[in-house]
Amino acid sequence: MATSDLLAPILWLLSGVILGHLIPRLPTIIMSRFSFFNPQLPPHPTPVPVDGYLLARILLMRNLRALGLFFSLIPLILGWLAIIGADSPFGVGLVLGAVWTLLSWSLPEKWGSSSWPWSRSLAEDLQQFRNQSRDENSRCCDSPELFWEVAYIRCAACLKVLDERPRPDLGRKRSDGWFMGAFRVWMLDGKSPLDYVEVKGSPSKEEE
Repeated sequence: MATSDLLAPILWLLSGVILGHLIPRLPTIIMSRFSFFNPQLPPHPTPVPVDGYLLARILLMRNLRALGLFFSLIPLILGWLAIIGADSPFGVGLVLGAVWTLLSWSLPEKWGSSSWPWSRSLAEDLQQFRNQSRDENSRCCDSPELFWEVAYIRCAACLKVLDERPRPDLGRKRSDGWFMGAFRVWMLDGKSPLDYVEVKGSPSKEEE
């Protein structure tokens, strides 16, 4: 058997896996970048004020991720039909990519925590920070101005770090360009690269 006869099915399988992995992520990679979704947020990678617009954006990204679950049915169904009709390795790849996505989004990375970078509990935590900043007994300074930087939520007035939580992708148009930005968001699945490393030292100014 020729090498090309062995290589072709492998390439088709890998192509199917890649496409099956990408399609469910299209809502958060592409739809969230539309201009009418972004008028209230500062441009990437500027720190984002912790306000009502940020909470709305977190919930929007959460809804787009939920839409991605329905998008995962596309490669799952097409792949299954391709397997039944032609025993296609491309169809097997589509199914594997879709199942991989569904499992990675369904199983928590840590027990009791969400595997999604955007969640209702995150929006509730941000709202709690806002409430504390308005309370004279719990706010960090006299005139708190809360911003979510790349690695921290901190007050711009007194520079106190309120939460060491890396900022996920917020659907803004990327400063690193459409292609590289979309590729980075795809590879990180919307999370901050700092989620994969231990954050130490002073607040970072790197891109999200």
